[in-house]
Amino acid sequence: MKEWFKKQLGWVGFVVWVAFTLIAVLDWFILKIQISDELPLIGFLIMATSQTIHGIFNGEYFAKYSDKVKNGIIVFIITVTIGAIYLLIKT
Repeated sequence: MKEWFKKQLGWVGFVVWVAFTLIAVLDWFILKIQISDELPLIGFLIMATSQTIHGIFNGEYFAKYSDKVKNGIIVFIITVTIGAIYLLIKT
């Protein structure tokens, strides 16, 4: 599973960002059901998180650290992202 993440996680994040942005654009101009104004920003946060984790898995960031430290950094990044999304949804 980790090998799949090493190869594809960046693309998954990009697709999520594009999908969220397209949903928001369709909502603003065609559907007009007011889903959420923060939807593109939430998609961007998910994309940035997945790109960063993709870079950590591929050794672009924190290459000198052990796997235990890298896993801790990944958990911290995911926790901060979930908190930021919660704050965006809450407001």
